[in-house]
Amino acid sequence: MTSQTTSDALDALTSQWEDALSELDPSSVLIIAQLLEGEATYGEVRMRVEESGAGWRVGVSTDARSNALPLVAGLLTSNGLDIHQADIFTIGAASRPTTLLPRRQPPRRPAPSDFGWRRRRRPRSQPATRGTQRRVAMLFDLSERSASIPGWDKIERDIRTAVRDSLSGRTESATSTVIDRFAEALRDAGQGGADQLPIDIFTDVESSERHTLITISSIDTPGFLFSFTNALASIHVNIARATIRTHDDIVQDTFWLTDSSGGKIEDEHRLNQLWVAAALIKQFTFYLPIAPDPAQALRQFNSLTSQLLTMRDWTSKLHDLDSPDVMETLARMMGTSRFLWEDFLRMQHENLFPVLLDSESMEKSLSLRELEVLIDSDLEACETHEERVRELNDFKDREMFRVDLRYITGRVDLGRFARELTDVADALIRKAFQISYRLASERHSIPHTVSGSACGWGIFALGKFGGRDMGFGSDIELMFVYESEGMTDGDEPVPNSMFFEEVVREFLNVLETRQQGIFEIDMRLRPYGSKGPLASSLAAFRGYYSPDGDARQFERLAMVRMRPVLGDDGLVSGVMSVRNTFVYSSQPIDLDDILHMRHRQASELVKRGTLNAKLSRGGVVDIEYYVQAWQIAKGRSDCELRLTNTLEAVEALRLKGHFSETLAISLSESYSMLRKLIDGLRMVRGNAKDLDIPAHDSKEFQSLAHRMSEHGDDNLSAHISRHMDFAKRLWEEHPPPR
Repeated sequence: MTSQTTSDALDALTSQWEDALSELDPSSVLIIAQLLEGEATYGEVRMRVEESGAGWRVGVSTDARSNALPLVAGLLTSNGLDIHQADIFTIGAASRPTTLLPRRQPPRRPAPSDFGWRRRRRPRSQPATRGTQRRVAMLFDLSERSASIPGWDKIERDIRTAVRDSLSGRTESATSTVIDRFAEALRDAGQGGADQLPIDIFTDVESSERHTLITISSIDTPGFLFSFTNALASIHVNIARATIRTHDDIVQDTFWLTDSSGGKIEDEHRLNQLWVAAALIKQFTFYLPIAPDPAQALRQFNSLTSQLLTMRDWTSKLHDLDSPDVMETLARMMGTSRFLWEDFLRMQHENLFPVLLDSESMEKSLSLRELEVLIDSDLEACETHEERVRELNDFKDREMFRVDLRYITGRVDLGRFARELTDVADALIRKAFQISYRLASERHSIPHTVSGSACGWGIFALGKFGGRDMGFGSDIELMFVYESEGMTDGDEPVPNSMFFEEVVREFLNVLETRQQGIFEIDMRLRPYGSKGPLASSLAAFRGYYSPDGDARQFERLAMVRMRPVLGDDGLVSGVMSVRNTFVYSSQPIDLDDILHMRHRQASELVKRGTLNAKLSRGGVVDIEYYVQAWQIAKGRSDCELRLTNTLEAVEALRLKGHFSETLAISLSESYSMLRKLIDGLRMVRGNAKDLDIPAHDSKEFQSLAHRMSEHGDDNLSAHISRHMDFAKRLWEEHPPPR
């Protein structure tokens, strides 16, 4: 027997979903009615669990305003449960009964583009009335992925908390918690497939008088139900009813949908939104297991669907997404770098989207000459300085994004990544200076020396840029030198010093920096640092780095990595001669001064209680300074050791017999590991300055371990300790010659 309240709930269900209920067995209908019986308090969650064959049957009901379906589905999945079948019903006191209408032959429509998915629709019917005060009942047939019995009390508490948070306006917090739980479960899942995922998507505006139906048939993919229902909420679409059916390996999801006010969805753009959301999310979740950080990838993908589905031109781009390579790249990018994705989504979507779609270009390594040809081609149609600046920055964003993606997706290793980034920077620096020189010469004409010849100039790289050892988010350390004093030959001549000062100032305005330290021009290593002129004459440069000049010990180390980027041959030769005399002089390097400087860096530039991958004792600069000290000591008499790249210098010192094979291997491994660690920190933070290693028990450290492909947090922690301990001991156990 059923109680009166159950009978009332059954009547309410039947009045709205009579045809749907006829498809269910009586026991399922009774459970759903019992979940909905009587008056419910605000935020109340009712849950019923019973064993069913080899699995479980779980019923949940609550306020439909809580967007409970993705929360409940996500929590069930994150607790090791697979959903084989589900029925979801929403009832509202003012809703009008739903009837199925006779099917008519649809009018002829243009065939959709072949996206690899099958798309069908039925024609529209007349809009129906709206419902109010909705409650949702969900009935799931589940199986556990392990032999352990699920902790149902905990699952119920988690569901209640998520629903309460959602109803209290903390939807983002509730969703975030579920994503974290889901991602933990996903890490044990198998890898996403490598082939195109077949999907059958069917939109139907005719069968139901009050609802638009969408049916998605495909193999099961982790997170689809969670992501798709979240996407529907983001574009203000309500789920009135849903069914999930599994047949062999195929899952068929059907949703009965309305707009936010309860009306039927018939607008062409809105229908396209539904189809795009289903197709895109199904493909993405197929590749979700390969993301280094699935939780981050899922959050960012939800952001993608929320934002891009509101753009009217988005569906025109869907054909380009019909590629396993594109979806795999998207999953890896979203799960690796929050900064890179936010840069793509919020600021550079139109500029960077073609890069993401061009799988062929993702396989190419472009030479410096090829990059310069591409830049010249892009700038060819520009008529004004402003247009050239904008086009050059667009090229910068696209090409750096492409190279970053090549590294993130494993197409290149750390060394190749560094060289490709450096080539991009070289090409951009060259063109930016030429643009700036052109602008200044249009104002003042060409600078000349006192002898009347055109004044030569040169651009020189230092730091990681000089060593062709750039990483994700590296800055660009530069120095500018011109041949000599003189005047420009325009109608209103200015001194060469003023001309080149203006050129460099314009240059600094050409290349844009959106994130702190990311592709930021750093000129602090020029003579006299920030107090000195932006460009030095060769005579001033020679005087500063002479034996009686003002250059300090740390500058001797820094100049080891100096290399020319562009300039007149004679001027470049003169500058490098001064550099060699200064760096590789017979004067011994002051090791005590270097060690004192390192002590000050570690104590003054690192926050107390933190470990910095660059500046703490054992940080990457210990290895850099150590190798440079050896180069200075041995490079006086051996020009083959005057290399700008750290790893190349280590190998050269080994070949010359200065480093044992064991020491060289340890130096290379520790340097590469710390560089990889720094890249990982910069990728997620989008800030080149913050290189503090997160606490080992923190969520950020766990994500860092996944991004670096370390098998477990303890393994990464052990690697960091081992390599930094090695770097700490270098100066004592293998001191450079004085």
